[in-house]
Amino acid sequence: MNISDRRRLGRTELFLPVVGVGVCPLGDLFEAIPESEASRTLETAWDEGIRYFDAAPWYGLGQGEHRVGRALYRRPRGDYALSTKVGRLLRAPRDRADIRPAPWRGGLRFDHVYDYTYDGVLRSYEDSLQRLGINQVDILYIHDLDRGYFPDETDLLAKLKELENGGFRALEELKAAGEIKAFGAGINEAGMIGRFLDRHPLDVFLVASRYTLLEQDIYADELLRAAEAGAGVVIGGVFNSGILATGVTDAARYEYGKAPAKVIDRVRALETTARRHGVPLAAVALQFPLAFKAVASVLFGPSNPTEVGANVRCLQTPIPSDLWRDLRRSGLLPDDIPTPE
Repeated sequence: MNISDRRRLGRTELFLPVVGVGVCPLGDLFEAIPESEASRTLETAWDEGIRYFDAAPWYGLGQGEHRVGRALYRRPRGDYALSTKVGRLLRAPRDRADIRPAPWRGGLRFDHVYDYTYDGVLRSYEDSLQRLGINQVDILYIHDLDRGYFPDETDLLAKLKELENGGFRALEELKAAGEIKAFGAGINEAGMIGRFLDRHPLDVFLVASRYTLLEQDIYADELLRAAEAGAGVVIGGVFNSGILATGVTDAARYEYGKAPAKVIDRVRALETTARRHGVPLAAVALQFPLAFKAVASVLFGPSNPTEVGANVRCLQTPIPSDLWRDLRRSGLLPDDIPTPE
């Protein structure tokens, strides 16, 4: 697969590169990354041909947007796609000296509030432009509106109501004015695509870790519905936080933590199949989601320049059709799931 390939995002006029960089790790998620290392990582991504970058105010409480903005602001704006997110506003903490920006290992010393209202969405957009140092983004995603962050159904419904009462209108106005080219929602959990589509038509869903080589439970009920509604799909968390890139190791991460035994067993079986066909497991994982027709792009989140180069090579690695057939025969992929063969 060619890194310069682009795909149309749903029914929009936006064409995204088939692979992009998510800057969540560069917000100091797993470690406090030195500024020079973060800069070299993004510089390497550009030199390798990456032309889609996804950020968020939440990533390092502003750190991710600052870093990707410094890497891109002198680049010709028409040469790359850029997305960020709405739903959180950053503010100075009450205790400025002792603020701990958990879960970030580094990040910036800000607090945040959730806000999906009309004014909150517009404020979030303007704040992001300032942090990025770039005066336009291509996509805005509604961020982290699910049970993982709002476990109480009453709280979740209240935030969805904020969108219905104004947040959606703000996004529509930004798109109509040409400020953005598309808007959608980030999805971390099963069940949310339908809840969004029941309330408003969206251009795109950024699906994190829920449609990967390891798990495809949302395919039939949610991803197909999104495609039928004309929404495009971007796949984030393509390695399930790392284990599909590293394979089974003592340091392997799954969903930001230690992998359970059943996941380890499944990854070992996937590794065995990939090894038998002479390709890296990471290449299989990176290319797998692109077989679904609605997927416009996949994102990986590098922490250093070496990871960038490795993932670009994985995208370009030819994968034998027999590998996909072996995964089906062994029960590691259901028959109804599309594969790149």
